[in-house]
Amino acid sequence: MRSVVLIHGLLKGMGREEPCEMLAMKESQSEAGATNYFRCSVIDAPQDLPDGTYSVAFNGYVVFARKEGGLWIPDGATATVASAEAKTAGTRPPFRIEEALEILPC
Repeated sequence: MRSVVLIHGLLKGMGREEPCEMLAMKESQSEAGATNYFRCSVIDAPQDLPDGTYSVAFNGYVVFARKEGGLWIPDGATATVASAEAKTAGTRPPFRIEEALEILPC
């Protein structure tokens, strides 16, 4: 099953670490018990972040994005990361997938 989800993540790069929000396609495969995310797009992040390459960590996944001319550009698919790295969320509690808001069924 595919759906669009709102994800709260931790944006890291260019000497900064900030909370952000992304929209992503979530695909759950019940028979395999796997969940994949793709088409991840940063939709809310501090405006004063400089252009450059960033990573966004959420719930054991990481996705890369670039900010160019003030616009966020997705940079590939998500990857699973080590749990210790994924849990570093600064002052924000770790993201739990159960908190994702499914906004558009596909």
